[in-house]
Amino acid sequence: MKSFIIGIVALSTLLACNSNPSLQKYLVEKESNPEFISASLSMDLLIQNLDSLSLDEKESIQKIEKINVLALLKDKGESKLEAERTTLRSILNQTEYKSLINFNGADREAKFLYSGNEEDIKEIVFFGYDVKMGMLLLRMRGSNIKPNDIFKITQMGDQLNLGAISGFEGLMEDSMQ
Repeated sequence: MKSFIIGIVALSTLLACNSNPSLQKYLVEKESNPEFISASLSMDLLIQNLDSLSLDEKESIQKIEKINVLALLKDKGESKLEAERTTLRSILNQTEYKSLINFNGADREAKFLYSGNEEDIKEIVFFGYDVKMGMLLLRMRGSNIKPNDIFKITQMGDQLNLGAISGFEGLMEDSMQ
């Protein structure tokens, strides 16, 4: 009986462990890696003039609690860049992420995704890749975010200070239009 209980506990432990890599684990692991550029930002750094927004736009922005930015520039090596791109694609292809917008070109790739459900979106993710620049991951976490809030935020692309995310202005601007 004792070995049966130990077996059940061991099996439960194995089943409880999630072997799928998560975006959170990936971000935490890479933020301390000197090859990556990483930052946690507030929305007021990305919005050039918060006072000029409408009340609806401000309410949508204020639902964003945390922004994580992770970039890997092309000069870190093509094989490193491709390996990280493959890893991120694998994470973002998990069923918890639902696609909003996809852009694929010969030398560029961009995706907007979200996790949660349509009534309460937990996070919005932008993944961009450009063969000349590298890759960029932007993750916005919040609460009570609705699809209409996402639409409003993406429509504010011209008001975003994309210079705060060095070197990736063109990639993000192209994907927001």
